[in-house]
Amino acid sequence: MAVVLVMSSGAALVLSWVMDGVNEGLAIELRPPEELDVDLPGDAIDVSDHVDWRVFSGESIENITPVWHVPNEGCPEMPWSYRFEFSNESRVVVALGEAEAEGSGFTYSPDSLVVFFDKSLALSYKIPASSTSSWG
Repeated sequence: MAVVLVMSSGAALVLSWVMDGVNEGLAIELRPPEELDVDLPGDAIDVSDHVDWRVFSGESIENITPVWHVPNEGCPEMPWSYRFEFSNESRVVVALGEAEAEGSGFTYSPDSLVVFFDKSLALSYKIPASSTSSWG
């Protein structure tokens, strides 16, 4: 699973789960247009026309804030969440995790991604290995 933010230049920011031994985290990389589909997990779904994503279309990313955790004892800190701040003052958070059944909240799942468009939800989502919420 990956979240891909395509820029006006055609390049994209790709967020995806990564493992390095017992280290797990949320990787972020800038890919040129010709490498957008290389090694992306899962099938692509274009959400650019979805109401929750439309507010970000055409806006510049002004800041990216990583949120860190220590995934396992003896491991270095790794990012598990990123908050994106856009030029129109909108915000979105991409984090490792998934929605629980029947809308009962969110749970840490290192190989899944959850996207928060609501600040209060992002603030409420915390994982045991981090001292801060997914909002940062």
